[in-house]
Amino acid sequence: MNEKALIEEREALAKELDEINEKLAEEKRGYTPEETEKCNELVGKIKELDEAMQAQAEQRSVVLANKETKNEKNVETRSYGDIMNDFVRGKAAPEYRANETTLAANSSVKMTEFSDDIVKAVAEICPIVDEVSTIVSQGDYKQIIQDEDYKVSGAYVPEKENFTVTESRWKIKTIGKYKYGSTSVITLEMLYEAAFDVMGEIDQQYTLDFAKSFEKGIIKGSGSGEPEGLLTGGTGMTIQSLKADDLINVYHSIKSAYYNNAKWIMNNNTLCTIRKLKDATGNYLFHQGELTNGYAGTILGKPVLVSEEMPDIGSGAKPILFGDYRRAYKLVRNPGIIVSLLRELYSQIGAIGVQGIMWIGGAPINNEAYTTVTMA
Repeated sequence: MNEKALIEEREALAKELDEINEKLAEEKRGYTPEETEKCNELVGKIKELDEAMQAQAEQRSVVLANKETKNEKNVETRSYGDIMNDFVRGKAAPEYRANETTLAANSSVKMTEFSDDIVKAVAEICPIVDEVSTIVSQGDYKQIIQDEDYKVSGAYVPEKENFTVTESRWKIKTIGKYKYGSTSVITLEMLYEAAFDVMGEIDQQYTLDFAKSFEKGIIKGSGSGEPEGLLTGGTGMTIQSLKADDLINVYHSIKSAYYNNAKWIMNNNTLCTIRKLKDATGNYLFHQGELTNGYAGTILGKPVLVSEEMPDIGSGAKPILFGDYRRAYKLVRNPGIIVSLLRELYSQIGAIGVQGIMWIGGAPINNEAYTTVTMA
């Protein structure tokens, strides 16, 4: 089943689940056993579709990484960089590599390989992107969230006795995507007289800018015209000061089920303060260790991610996050980046604009998976 069919089937199942919950809300009653069974069935199918879409995205990445450089017609092929350079310099690139490159009216191009390389580079610059759960999809994404007041709760049952039916409810959270554009202006002299890799340079600019936008959205996005950030959710915890005992309390504020993948997020100034803290035996809480995967070191054995999007320590500020972000946050993005040429807009100054556009969104989906620390 192709991605479009998977998305359509998922939306139909989510709509059916919505209708059941809306009916219960209108009638102000709980689930019947039949409705509980039906909802569990729908949730299971939706999870299977999510896994199938994620698997397809991973398969595409593997195929692209191992693809031969010749098409079916044995026409000499070029790297995506060469194609994009010709496109920017005004050479009409043909329809190229079905399902990978799309041209529209010779003014914009969507290229899967180019997009994947940008996103991969973004994750290298912004490790937080790899720490959250990511879905590649078109249109708004429907996320199933368990109702905090009606969680699944089982019980041991003696032999030959009936199970106790517990009422669990689910909510649907719609995660929309928002358009983000980054534009580079290049003079005609530079474009046609200088021998350089145009898209190679623009790639680097896009990567840095997109990395900044991803990180800002995941950390402190307001949810209005941009992703909804981690700082808008989580289990709230207020501390009076930043001392060793306070950090230990934060560590134990999440449930043990989230310990394995728990990590700290803070900015450089906060980390500097914490590096000076010692425990009761005089040992520093922070350990430098080996700098891998973008981690600055560990605090109480858990990795530290540094983000300058996090607030400084101060009254009412939220300078620290701690938890399992893969189970706490969902990042949603479109499959590809659109590159458009803005020739007329900059023609009076003898230049063209190269604009990269992508659609991203995100939101916290499990508040108990992480703690948001607020200074009193």
